[in-house]
Amino acid sequence: MTSFRQYRDHHDAQGPVVLETVPAAGRRYQGDRAGFVIRAIAAVLDVVFVGVIVVLLWIGLWLFLLIFNPIIDPDLTVEVTPPSGYFLLAGYLLMWLYWTWMWATNGRSLGQYLMGLRVVGRQGRRFGWKLAMLRSGFCVVFPPGLVWAIISPRNRSVQDVMLRTSVIHDWSSSSSASSPESAPESSPTPVSAPTTSPPDAGE
Repeated sequence: MTSFRQYRDHHDAQGPVVLETVPAAGRRYQGDRAGFVIRAIAAVLDVVFVGVIVVLLWIGLWLFLLIFNPIIDPDLTVEVTPPSGYFLLAGYLLMWLYWTWMWATNGRSLGQYLMGLRVVGRQGRRFGWKLAMLRSGFCVVFPPGLVWAIISPRNRSVQDVMLRTSVIHDWSSSSSASSPESAPESSPTPVSAPTTSPPDAGE
């Protein structure tokens, strides 16, 4: 029976082990721009994720006020929690913060990670906080902009066209697969860059 030490020594002698993170069925699409359907599924997953957080916050606030705020009206006609409009506004704000954080730090949201997608700038690299804030705000305010990806020959939404971004297929698990666009041009080509031609500003 091979011990763990023997297994490790054997592979150390062979060199570092490289794990292939790209599924065999998706290697031909690695780096290509993603279409409308898969992007819509990723967006729905993100909305459901944020929606669950908002519902949990509402339940937590309701329980807190129910315990620490005495109920004066015995018929419970007085609302214990704030109006639902506040939670809808909180949902939009949380969605904006969530997409901004994820795109600026990892280049992908949870839904995009599950679907094997990544958002990149016009140079095919991860962008910074300023562009992440603009893109996430654009997506929250005008979600129908994604429909333009059906018409666009480059599978780009209105947000992509206006901000010169693209959503590509990228199954690599490392968040550093694409470096920020502020990096020098002499930096190595990122793994997540399109295999055909890098995203450009043109439609």
